[in-house]
Amino acid sequence: MSISMTSTAAAVAVALLVVAGGAGQAAAGTSDLCGLAETAFGECTAYVAGGEPAVSRRCCRALGDIRDLAATAAERRAVCACILSEMLAAGDGRVDSGRAAGLPAACNVRVGFIPTSPNFNCFRVR
Repeated sequence: MSISMTSTAAAVAVALLVVAGGAGQAAAGTSDLCGLAETAFGECTAYVAGGEPAVSRRCCRALGDIRDLAATAAERRAVCACILSEMLAAGDGRVDSGRAAGLPAACNVRVGFIPTSPNFNCFRVR
């Protein structure tokens, strides 16, 4: 799954509009947020699954975009679950826990809700 930088920027813009839309659209917003997070994290799945030797700039940009998508604890938990689903599907169930855990440091992006293993508990995310 590959998207262009323009697509990622557009996805973030749409996500910000969804998040700014308010609580009245929470159900639709969560669904949209999930799709945006999965699409953005698609830039990182090959690395996390062990298929790429290094983290790409596109993955790091996507990681920053994902961080900006989730402003509340509930949104971070939802995005975490969506990314975990994408990670497992795209990696055919394979997740290199060390690579997943190291993404924020490798990209210099502070984000604490990226799943780091196939059994990561997103409900613990704050």
